[in-house]
Amino acid sequence: MLPRTLLALLILIAPLAPAHGQPVVREQRNVTIDGVKEVWRLIWRDAPSGKNGCGLTHVDTATTCPCSGAAFAEVGDLVLERDRPGKSPEVMPLAPLFEGSDMLANEEGSVAMLVRWPARLRDIDHPPAPAAIRARRAVPIMRLRDYNHDGIAGEFLLQIDTLPCGKHVLVAIGTTRDNPHLHALTSAEHPERPLALLQWQWDALARSPSPGEVMDWPCDDHGAEEQSSMLLRTDRGGIHATRTTFTCPDTMDANGEWHHDDHFVRKMLSQEVM
Repeated sequence: MLPRTLLALLILIAPLAPAHGQPVVREQRNVTIDGVKEVWRLIWRDAPSGKNGCGLTHVDTATTCPCSGAAFAEVGDLVLERDRPGKSPEVMPLAPLFEGSDMLANEEGSVAMLVRWPARLRDIDHPPAPAAIRARRAVPIMRLRDYNHDGIAGEFLLQIDTLPCGKHVLVAIGTTRDNPHLHALTSAEHPERPLALLQWQWDALARSPSPGEVMDWPCDDHGAEEQSSMLLRTDRGGIHATRTTFTCPDTMDANGEWHHDDHFVRKMLSQEVM
């Protein structure tokens, strides 16, 4: 996975700068944090664009692997706004989280990408007309869960990248007991950068405070000659994640041909604390 910018953690509270156009509320929901009722909004500072490789102007490519999880997406300057009783609105810019994202390789400037309309399986072989896609109900984004198991279900997932093929890279956004302001969750070992995990790894964390070893990249996936897994656990609200890379049972001989080792003993090649 690509390293994420420190700016995403440092710029947590910022004034909503004036835009050339009218801000657009992408999604709004009522949230209760520690008994206090709040309102959270995903807001485009200006009208978002569908003229991107995964947008409505490229329906034929929007359902391909590079757009997995982001088919029929919009691109623009995206922020998360939080209104609490008796407090000034808190605003978190989300575009810095997308720095280096392959999904935005052809975009200029600091922008975010957010799926707008759901993709359906039949869209792959039968690309629908843009008007038919616009008629679909918007994909909900802010599905709050307690990913760090601190007793507050105050985080939702935001897809910031995609890996071949169908592997969605996400960060968790929200508020936690040890940091009551809007922020991207980090690991306990690296608080200076957002923790980026695959969809099923975040799902495993949501289900259990100590899911243990969760697959990261299996052998032979897109020609992988090594296998990696993520060791995940939480401890008093902190997330610990370590990627371990192992050898695969299929090895290449001196003639460059693959063969399966029936007596394979998995060997650890490296460990990386996320």
